[in-house]
Amino acid sequence: MSVEAALIALGTVAVRTATKLWLGDHKIAAEVSGAAVDHLSGQLTRERDRRKFARLLDDFAEAVVDRIEPIIDAEFRSLPEHERLAAIDAVRDTFDEAALDDDDLFAADLDAGHLDRAIRRRVPARSALLSADGTALHDLLLRECCGYVIEISRGLPAFSANALTELLRRDREMLDGIREVLARLPQRDRTDGFDYDYRQLVARKLDHVEMFGVTLADASRRYPLSVAYISLMASADELSPVHRVEELLAGARRVFIRGEAGLGKTTLLQWVAVRSALSDFPERLADWNGTVPFFIPLRRYAGRDLPAPERFLDEVGKYVAGEMPRGWVQRKLRDGSALLLVDGVDELAAGRRDEARTWLRDVVDAFPLARVIVTSRPGAAPPQWLGDARFSVLDLQPMSRADVRLFVARWHDAMRLGCVDDESRQALDDYETGLLELLDTRGHLRKLAGYPLLCALLCALHRDRRATLPANRMELYEVALQMLLERRDVERKIGAIEGLGRTEKLLLLADLAYWLIRNGYTDVDVPRALYRISQRLHLMPQVRAGNQDVYRHLLERSGLLREPVEGRVDFIHRTFQEYLAAQDAMNTDDVGTVVQNAHLDQWHEVVVMAVGHASQTQREELLGRLLERGDLNLLVLASLETAPELSGSLRREIQLNTARLLPPSSINKAKAIASAGPFVLDLLADCHPQTVDEVTATIRALAETRLEEALPVIARFASDPRSRVFQEVLRCMAFFDVREYGEAVLAKSTLPRLLVDSEVALTAVKYMGSLKQVHLPHPGDGWSSELRYELPEQVSNLRISEWPEEHLASIRTRLRLANLSILEMDLRDLRALEFVESVVELRIEGGSLRSFAGVERWADSLKKVSVVGWGSVDPSLLDDLRIAMPHVTVTP
Repeated sequence: MSVEAALIALGTVAVRTATKLWLGDHKIAAEVSGAAVDHLSGQLTRERDRRKFARLLDDFAEAVVDRIEPIIDAEFRSLPEHERLAAIDAVRDTFDEAALDDDDLFAADLDAGHLDRAIRRRVPARSALLSADGTALHDLLLRECCGYVIEISRGLPAFSANALTELLRRDREMLDGIREVLARLPQRDRTDGFDYDYRQLVARKLDHVEMFGVTLADASRRYPLSVAYISLMASADELSPVHRVEELLAGARRVFIRGEAGLGKTTLLQWVAVRSALSDFPERLADWNGTVPFFIPLRRYAGRDLPAPERFLDEVGKYVAGEMPRGWVQRKLRDGSALLLVDGVDELAAGRRDEARTWLRDVVDAFPLARVIVTSRPGAAPPQWLGDARFSVLDLQPMSRADVRLFVARWHDAMRLGCVDDESRQALDDYETGLLELLDTRGHLRKLAGYPLLCALLCALHRDRRATLPANRMELYEVALQMLLERRDVERKIGAIEGLGRTEKLLLLADLAYWLIRNGYTDVDVPRALYRISQRLHLMPQVRAGNQDVYRHLLERSGLLREPVEGRVDFIHRTFQEYLAAQDAMNTDDVGTVVQNAHLDQWHEVVVMAVGHASQTQREELLGRLLERGDLNLLVLASLETAPELSGSLRREIQLNTARLLPPSSINKAKAIASAGPFVLDLLADCHPQTVDEVTATIRALAETRLEEALPVIARFASDPRSRVFQEVLRCMAFFDVREYGEAVLAKSTLPRLLVDSEVALTAVKYMGSLKQVHLPHPGDGWSSELRYELPEQVSNLRISEWPEEHLASIRTRLRLANLSILEMDLRDLRALEFVESVVELRIEGGSLRSFAGVERWADSLKKVSVVGWGSVDPSLLDDLRIAMPHVTVTP
């Protein structure tokens, strides 16, 4: 038998083993050889279907071979063929004879190492007669194939009575999906051991997004980050230009990322962890390849000590930590290859955040070379919270209009993965087009869509409700809960617990949510959750089920609870917890407790949504008592977002208090003011900011309303010559349609010069007819060949700096210049500057120029050439230029 044939046989038996795990039938899995495949094949009544099923399994086997062959060719080329065959056969026989009968082999977090050990326990060692290299090949293949077995079993649709029919109907799609899953695994070599297994586990466990609405047909269905991830925008501080977050991470070693609820902080950390595990960061983050990620969600430590390094693996599985080499995490931290991802400072109670800061300082002091990223909601920690530990700060921004469109496309792409016919795909196409049209025409929807979480909600509800959408955030949550708690199970004829309707589910979930908030918990152990549910169930005699059954139903069918680690339960997203907690607070008339805790950042969203849930009497009392406190006027203003009605007297009192807050003096105050929407638009239009801080904050407050009526007010500041002010005008373009903003705001600018140092500025120059002078530095890590560097034709003075010669072709506009300055650039000649049709004065400063070839095309316009700095141009070249073009003044 050839090595190729032996590998095909090995791939076949690996696929059979994956089929056992997929079936989840312990009796069949305990049998050896092809029992699972025979069982499935026997369920097919048509011969053609049985043949199609056999071909599909053969294709899966070939996908396994495609992964194994390069490893053998690269690592064991010198091993004699008979030894390679012996090692391959030994692994095949081991799989073929292994009975899988332990419950934990069917766990969702099963890893390759645990499956490897389980199989070895069941089958006597077959590598005893192999050489050392043959044994190395045997061990590598066995562990590698264990990883493929897990990925194939997890990559197939959840097994059910109709799963086999679905599998055959979507055979090519399933095969492509399995190939993609295997391709995302790290590449193992013979030197890999625990590092590889850990990376594989991270890549598998975190390479998914629980996109709301994508999981409707199957609560366990998840989609890879490669489909769902949206590159976020961020700024180095509240007043800096916005860039893609990957650009800002490049070159950083310690980063503190702040962002509001639903902006995608956790998803970003998952993306970083998976890219690290696979060592496939994009080019601008290439120096992060080779790192080892440790993902630490702080919500897991709300009631226990923060982890020491040897506990950094707790989040990725219960099996792999047991075989971790002693001191392995510390070595990774010490040599700089560790990438520590700490999520959710705000998930800790306020009293424990100093402890978390001390813990982080201790880690970076002990391991100064480690890369560390920390996330938090802004209210939980100010920008300088980790400043003394030399953390740079990034503030995440809501998605721009363009990013929202991309997100909508990605969401619908993820849904198309589950389509089985052209009709359902066409329906999704229609839903996508319809939703984009709604987002273009309805301002309140555009504001909601800027947050990935809410954008996913809009996508799901737009499809579920046949293209109709809620009018505000409170209604958005309400109809989402209706869809999750009632309609989905009814429409799919899934059996319900007698007496456990939507109202009962809401009461149980809201009680649990409010109890968690009151106690400062983000998650809780399952027995305590069960006890809490039992206390409320005593009041519901109509529910015909025990505590455990009700809990499992809420966990598996509501889409709101999850068990992120064994034995603990939390809400799928904190926003839903806050919404439900606010509902319970108002249902129980707990206004006093809400007011007493309103100053705590973990209660801010509860307060805002309590105003929406409250009766008119409760709302008046709640807002009135908040106003009486005197220090919560901004929170009162933010609460107007959810207030459906207010008495005239309360409205006037809030208006008076708001007037005292204007003009806003900081970006944080601006965001709070903007949340009141139309209520504050006229007040902002009438205020008169003077200082830079006031003007920039006023512009932000106007933009954060996302109301088109704000555009002419923002346009008043478009000609302000102060750099910070105009940078704010530029960054606020992300809140609106680019063309509308350009024509309504940027076209009103009279500024003659601009530094084009970001994508935003590059977009803005197209609308600024007043521009005459442009400085165009190379964007460094942010450069992309896909960007079109188009400058207005009226630009007459261009400063271009630090551009590599090969990138200059991306500057597309043909310019007639009075002045061209080339700063710190290394050029062979001037032919690369083909975007300059004519120039009067040319200045070369720093860098180098080896030839004046290409200058002849400017012969009719060029009057002066200046060279500044020794060594930029060889003096003999200047002499030659004087001879060739005597009418040109050449200095020095």
